[in-house]
Amino acid sequence: MYKKKIVLLLTLLTVLLISCSNGGKETEVKKTAKIRVGYMPDFSGTSAAAIALEKGFFEEENLDVSLIRFLDGPSEIDAMLLNNLEFAYIGHGAHTLAIYGKVNVLFPNSLSKSEQIIARAQSQINTVSDLRGKTVDTQFGTSSEILLDLALRTLGIDRAELNIVNMDGPTIVSSISNKEIDAAAVQAPYTFNILKNLGNDVKTIATTIDYSDVGAFPSSWIVTPEYQAKNPDIVNRFSRAILKAMNYRSNNMDEAVEIVAKQNNTDTDSVNLEKETAVWLSGMDIQNAYLDGTASKWYKLQQNIFIYTKAITNSVDINSYVQIKYMNDNIFNK
Repeated sequence: MYKKKIVLLLTLLTVLLISCSNGGKETEVKKTAKIRVGYMPDFSGTSAAAIALEKGFFEEENLDVSLIRFLDGPSEIDAMLLNNLEFAYIGHGAHTLAIYGKVNVLFPNSLSKSEQIIARAQSQINTVSDLRGKTVDTQFGTSSEILLDLALRTLGIDRAELNIVNMDGPTIVSSISNKEIDAAAVQAPYTFNILKNLGNDVKTIATTIDYSDVGAFPSSWIVTPEYQAKNPDIVNRFSRAILKAMNYRSNNMDEAVEIVAKQNNTDTDSVNLEKETAVWLSGMDIQNAYLDGTASKWYKLQQNIFIYTKAITNSVDINSYVQIKYMNDNIFNK
């Protein structure tokens, strides 16, 4: 009986010590959640999610993740609205749908330098002004179309002065390679395919860098307002995993390239080129930007571009869709 009392006392002391080490609370056991995450097949659209999966950051948060490949942001958002996707990465252009309230922006992934207007040399196009009367491919609703609009309006050129054709990325690569079009406004990885395949037969006449003084082109991680409201714990866990992956990416860029190449079944040389397509934000960068107001400026500049190009008609309060307060309250200030 005496020995049993000692064993019971030791057990109680152990439980008490564990409870005290957790602030008087039992360790929370997270229920495994299955989520589907949309990504795009370039370094920007793949790296954070692929790193989080490869390095176990999703697993640490008890998230069972399926990565689903998409070619553009609007298609991802359509899938989210049909409840076929929980989280996704989007490029610049698809943020108009966030401004209209379709999705919430959790946090940025990068500031793009990816979009380019590329012209065939035989079409005698040396500047944006030379696009008048030419056939130009782009994908409507993407950041590349925004670049094209911004370039044209800066020079006072009406879209009607060009023959602008709506095509997806792979079709654009095929069209310009087959000499079916004169130029294309397109983003990585399709820019690399064109430049690598055609070499001196094409030239870049404009990029997003040319307009960095009047706008920012952030890419972001998104969720629908409905899913966020019903599943705040899963949103927090997903956010922590992706932010860890962004920190890892910043400190291990060469390995990040290898992880992306593996995920997309492509060669590391091609992926390595994409490192120059954006300013890659770490989780710490985002935290600082959310706390000091820098992120609000990025998204405000982005809205200015959309208004300038008439992608949206009115300015919207950044805080109505960018989850700055939410992230500060639930992630960064915890």
